[in-house]
Amino acid sequence: MRLILISLTVLISSLGFIKPEETAAPELTKHYLEWQERNRTYWIHLPPAEKLQGAVPLLFHLHGGGGTGKGTPGLTYKQFNKIADREGFIVVYPDAIARNWNDGRTAHLKPQNRDVDDVGFIAAIIDELKKEFEIDMDRIFTTGMSNGGFMSSRLLCDRADLFRGGAILTASLSEDYLPKCKPEKPVAVLVMNGTDDPLVPYDGGDVRLFKRGKSRGKIVSNDNYLDFWKERNNCTSQEEPIILPDKYERDYSTVSVTTYGDCSDGGALKFYKIAGGGHTWPGGKQYLGKRIIGYTNRDINACEEIWNFFNSLD
Repeated sequence: MRLILISLTVLISSLGFIKPEETAAPELTKHYLEWQERNRTYWIHLPPAEKLQGAVPLLFHLHGGGGTGKGTPGLTYKQFNKIADREGFIVVYPDAIARNWNDGRTAHLKPQNRDVDDVGFIAAIIDELKKEFEIDMDRIFTTGMSNGGFMSSRLLCDRADLFRGGAILTASLSEDYLPKCKPEKPVAVLVMNGTDDPLVPYDGGDVRLFKRGKSRGKIVSNDNYLDFWKERNNCTSQEEPIILPDKYERDYSTVSVTTYGDCSDGGALKFYKIAGGGHTWPGGKQYLGKRIIGYTNRDINACEEIWNFFNSLD
């Protein structure tokens, strides 16, 4: 049993606990950038050349803790790459230092990595891409789950001037960082969280690998997180939740969608409640056993839902 626990700890390692299988991905190209006297890396997926005519949107997909940029497309069955080929946008998969983003918490980071400026690193990637491509600066987005979701939250807090919106999965914000979150302007936010996430608690509190494991940071509840963005975006109305069809009963989860309206210019808020859902990407891989991460919802394709949300923004 001890060996099993050690193996799981190494495999899952940190917040997000996601380390998809890293198979060859010829549709990705690796790029290098020196930032803070560190050699940083990122991977990009380009749509067909005919789709790169004129200004193109940019989507950052941030890996979870313990993951890599190269391995991230595997989590979603490469759905974002396929959508990018169809719709015409660039997907960027950056690599974190020691496979963990500095997302505003410190409990999950090694001391030597707590000064890493990942916000600046991602902004620097945008500057690099602008040298080679015509980027639509009004359509830059970020998404990720777990550690990648927390990091996407931080990007919306710190660089609302750069990011039009973000999709946050199995994440919210740390209790310590929430008071520091002061976006310059309203942003579009999509939140997608599972009520039965065994690692990132839906109702807030300590993030833990196991029930009695070391805390990897205290986080705000899903409801408090939504209230925060509702207030920041000045959304004054809220539609009744729409219950989506339960297409796959064996995923033991259902989806309801709540849209917030009458937000300030630039602001938007949409919430997907995955009742019974775990620490997973809806429509993606069941990357670890259900006893460890819970169930993966199969009623929706999160990648399509996310892009439809981003693409609907004015």
